[in-house]
Amino acid sequence: MILNFNEHNQFMLSCDEKRVCHPFGFTNVSIAVDGDEEAQLSAVPFSSSSIRLDKNYIENEKLSHRISYNIAQKGLEVIEDVKTFDGIDIVEQRNTVINKCESERTLTRVATQVLNVCENDKPLKNRLFNRSILIHYCFNKTQGEGQWRSFVPEDLGLYECSTHSWEKCVYRFDSVSSYSTGAYFPILIIEDKKKNECWYFEILGGNSWFFELYLYGGTTATSLSVKMGGADERLGFKKQLKNNQSYVSCDCIYGVTKGGFEDGIRQLIKYKRLTADYKDYCPLVFNDYMNCNWAIENDERLLKLIDYASYVGAEAFCIDDGWQIKQGLWYPADEKFDGLGVKGIIDYIKSKNMIPGVWFEFETAPYELAESLGDDIFLKRNGGIVVPRRPLGNFRSQKFLDYLYERVDALYSMGVRYIKNDHNNSEEIGADNFGESDGECLENNGQAFIRFIDSLKSKYPDLIIENCGGGAKRSDWGTLKHFAIQSTSDQENYLKNPSIISGSLALMPPEKAGIWCYPYPVEFTKRMQNHLSLLEKKKMADGVQTSFNIVNGFMGAIYLSGRIDDMDEVNLNILKESVKVYKENRDFISSSFPIYPKGMIKMSSNKEHALGLINEEKNKIILAVWNLSKTKRKIEIDLTKYSMKTCKVLLDGVLKGLDWYSFENGRLTAHMEKPLSACLFVFNN
Repeated sequence: MILNFNEHNQFMLSCDEKRVCHPFGFTNVSIAVDGDEEAQLSAVPFSSSSIRLDKNYIENEKLSHRISYNIAQKGLEVIEDVKTFDGIDIVEQRNTVINKCESERTLTRVATQVLNVCENDKPLKNRLFNRSILIHYCFNKTQGEGQWRSFVPEDLGLYECSTHSWEKCVYRFDSVSSYSTGAYFPILIIEDKKKNECWYFEILGGNSWFFELYLYGGTTATSLSVKMGGADERLGFKKQLKNNQSYVSCDCIYGVTKGGFEDGIRQLIKYKRLTADYKDYCPLVFNDYMNCNWAIENDERLLKLIDYASYVGAEAFCIDDGWQIKQGLWYPADEKFDGLGVKGIIDYIKSKNMIPGVWFEFETAPYELAESLGDDIFLKRNGGIVVPRRPLGNFRSQKFLDYLYERVDALYSMGVRYIKNDHNNSEEIGADNFGESDGECLENNGQAFIRFIDSLKSKYPDLIIENCGGGAKRSDWGTLKHFAIQSTSDQENYLKNPSIISGSLALMPPEKAGIWCYPYPVEFTKRMQNHLSLLEKKKMADGVQTSFNIVNGFMGAIYLSGRIDDMDEVNLNILKESVKVYKENRDFISSSFPIYPKGMIKMSSNKEHALGLINEEKNKIILAVWNLSKTKRKIEIDLTKYSMKTCKVLLDGVLKGLDWYSFENGRLTAHMEKPLSACLFVFNN
């Protein structure tokens, strides 16, 4: 990726020196103030609705650039801060808008960046539907995360329909609330197959955001335009700016590289590894919630699980919901743990050479807290408490923060070194504390929450904090980069996880992707059972289900659960040996990138799938293969583009599912006689 200035002091972004973006594309900002329609700001006005940017000053360093523009017509100054990175085709940008008027201005929209892509010398015309341009974005739902879909522009309503050069077609997707990934993930990938280029865009903010795709110029359109940001009146945002007051936009990243979808994702993962607060992989955690204790905690359920978790190789044990008096009242419920109390359980975990952990939901603020702390600890909107059935805390309330610090300090003193932080309630459109607009308060409270998380890491350097948002409903990189690991889903059916895992690895580095591995699952409806029935155990005796779960977890960060204390010797040995081999491959996994030899897969698929991890040098692949059908299956996978020469089965003789295979001329054929089974391969060149 090449970054240059043009004669108008604008950045030019391209894959080569011969072709650059349209002059108004790169440093373009889009804003709206005082009820005016949105105006494009450009050093080279290109339409009647665009407003001229007059350069004020420019500061350039090796990898960072600051440009200041005066906008006389609006009485504003816009400062663009742009960063680039050695060896990564990524640009990071944020904008600051300053009111230079004596009178107050109301800012109602800021698009951090507007960029032209897929530019042609001639009108796009049939390129809008002939699959030479593919647009990818990702749906996120509860227990249905990471669901990528691909479109041609015409399928999104971006088609030529007017002869007037000022006309435009628009497609928009957005998110409203603190569930920043509750409906979609704030990422967009555009493949230009004609030029063999991949463009990628991502918004880094744990709040509301928007993407808009434009086709300008009717039948004469020669490119697509991408607009992205977080501040928008349609999302509940407006900001009052007095003289010399400013607003700082959310950060966005974007770039272009040679190749396709996998190549674009590789650049994004490189950036995320570079900017992550936690650089190392997370310890292998056993968490007792999913398909296990289901928040019904007592010493009888826990102690044996702790023994078995330690035996199979877990490095941390997290007691999920149920250790505390009540959600939001983070005091130990000692009476549940006969004679031991929570401190005794924590000590027992430590005695088994595992890191003790507990579940939190920092943002929950129960009504009981207001009796001593006052009701300014709550987020409020229109005079009422936001989400009254489960109130949310105001992270700019010092009393609320002091309460949380005191509770974390107490648990830390007891020996806790791992916290799983959940977020099961959305702030919806936001709040209006401090006289702010809903969207502005949502932003400010979200930023205060992140400052709180960072302060815990600073105070307790050995404390590991996991991010969970009712699965992955707040897993944007602006949030996740502050945490050690991300729960990718709360999906309870292990057969649905290959689809979620595949999509999630295009959203975060594999070592950050916490993947539930829960052999011997207890269904939620049977959560009162302390153990599985004999019939349930018999169904799992062949080890196929345990193997399937291991293959799932091997593609990221294994996150153990399930009633492993009910395992027979065969399954227990499968799990123990698999964990050992997984640990031997963690360094590889933590420096690898996802590959999709069979593309993405929908959750409804009942056929087959393959997902791989390839290293930076492109000389090793670990490949997961799943038979998702209820019959035996011959699975053929074309790996010729990766130039691998040798193949062997990983965990050969341990995992149950593969009967035999062949690998010739870069093509793998796996014969899987058992239905609903999975296996692992290793390739080298």
